[in-house]
Amino acid sequence: MGATTRRATSTPAPAVTTPPVGRLARWRLQALLIVCFIITLIVIMRLVDLQVVRSFDLARKARLEIETPVLLAPRRGQITDARGTVLAMDVERQSLFAVPPQVPAARKAEIALMIAGITGAPAEPILSALRSDRQWVRLARWLEPEQAEQIAQLDLPGLWLVYEPMRFYPQATTAGQVVGALNLNGEGISGIEAYYDALLRGTEGRVEGEFDPDRNPIATSLSRTLPPQDGADLQLTIDPFIQQLAERELKQAVEEQNADGGTIIVLDPRTGAILAMASWPFFDPNRWQEYPPEVYGRNPAIGTVYEPGSTFKMFTAAAALSSGAVTTATTVDDPGWVVRFGRTLRNFDGAPHGPLTLAGMIYYSSNVAALQFNELTGPEAFYRAITRFGFGQPTGVDLSGEESGIVNFYGGVGYNPLTFLVNAYGQAISVTPLQLVQAAAAIANDGVMMQPYVVQQICRAQECERVQPREVGRPITPDVARAVREMLVEAANHYAPVVWGPRTGNWSDQWLVPGYRVGAKTGTASIPLPGGGYDPAYTIGSVLGIAPVDNPRFVVLVKIDRPKKDTLGVLTAIPVYYNVVDQLFRYAHLPPDRALVSPGQP
Repeated sequence: MGATTRRATSTPAPAVTTPPVGRLARWRLQALLIVCFIITLIVIMRLVDLQVVRSFDLARKARLEIETPVLLAPRRGQITDARGTVLAMDVERQSLFAVPPQVPAARKAEIALMIAGITGAPAEPILSALRSDRQWVRLARWLEPEQAEQIAQLDLPGLWLVYEPMRFYPQATTAGQVVGALNLNGEGISGIEAYYDALLRGTEGRVEGEFDPDRNPIATSLSRTLPPQDGADLQLTIDPFIQQLAERELKQAVEEQNADGGTIIVLDPRTGAILAMASWPFFDPNRWQEYPPEVYGRNPAIGTVYEPGSTFKMFTAAAALSSGAVTTATTVDDPGWVVRFGRTLRNFDGAPHGPLTLAGMIYYSSNVAALQFNELTGPEAFYRAITRFGFGQPTGVDLSGEESGIVNFYGGVGYNPLTFLVNAYGQAISVTPLQLVQAAAAIANDGVMMQPYVVQQICRAQECERVQPREVGRPITPDVARAVREMLVEAANHYAPVVWGPRTGNWSDQWLVPGYRVGAKTGTASIPLPGGGYDPAYTIGSVLGIAPVDNPRFVVLVKIDRPKKDTLGVLTAIPVYYNVVDQLFRYAHLPPDRALVSPGQP
């Protein structure tokens, strides 16, 4: 019997659908693509901005960060006196600089306040500098050593102490108005420092190349150094002995008289070299900020005008002789006062002197005689001579701040006949002290007028150039100059009792400086008031003289402003003039003539 085979059959189970692993929903994928596109677009826009739109500016800033040159300060030229004593020089002081990008932004205000507290400078400009986009800024200049030490100990980020030259004046107040001063930016503001600023300053040098954040040159880059060109050295005509003599005598006279100020000038008439120029009050250029601007910024010897008073009579005499209308023998009558154009014009004391020559006019300091000689001279000839003497125009001295003076010339807007007459005795005309000295020097130098100057040598590197004296005019002839000098000798002898009377009991005319013939003319100058008229209480006392007369070596002006004890100023100025001239002769080793000694004099 056969086997039976059965086929087994089965029913398939229903299929279960499972999502693929890692697959995102379609909308999520689309959102992701949009985000990526936006990010890509932003990146592209940013790249375009950096690489195209701002590429030049960013490249410039990048170059500045590593290529900003380091400036090398030149040495400012030295100023020395005629004997080589240093009057102005550079010394090294630390200055505070900053690299603003290296200063943390969060600390800039704090650091600015700290620096301000140490240096005493306002905080606002310091903070502004720290917030600037510059790579190298100066925050404070010429720190005191103690200040620099305090800042160094703070170890502030981005701040650097760098040595810079600072101006120093070793002689302090000596010749302060002549030398002048520098401001905090290193710029000359008065005197020689201002007039010769460009020459003294020199030219900055620089190191060009690439630098790391600490301002050190990158060794692998090319660099170039342009060395600084130091300023020129100047040697002055100022003689240290004569300058100190003038300052000492001026200080003593001002203090004794409780005067407001004063000036002494000593000039060599043969060359125009200024040997001394002193004005009170003195000032120390090292501390110029402590003085008012009218003290540190103005030299009264050239920058202040005043009515010269009777010292001007020597020029009235010179103009009269030069006109040809007057000789040394011409006389006018001095009754003590006269009336002109409805005004009474009188001598300083109202005293009459009778017939007077030009020599008598100067001897007695007669205003009435002076104006009459001016009438004989005539305005055209008088003002022509005044112009030739340099009045009403700068002398051209190599100092900053010179004034021109005030002269109402014939035919000008301010001219009138009364002004012409009172000009004869130094009223209604204004001059600077140096103008007066330059004009007197022409009388001393046989009519040849020289240019006043204070720099006698300029040295650049190893080469020195000597300044040559320069003639600027011949206002009078030699004969006229000698005649006026003789008149001044008589006037000086007339004033001598002021000095010698108390010593010897001799109150007659005598030699003012025993052993020498010197010339001198005093002046009591009225002081104009702003509202018109003259100050009734105070004057300016002065003496203008030539020494010695036969071979003039010095022209000396002594001017004392508003002396309180000696209101006329003559009793003050004459002794100062004597002291200065007497010591000048000793210093110059000029031998005395024993025949020129009056009884009782040593």
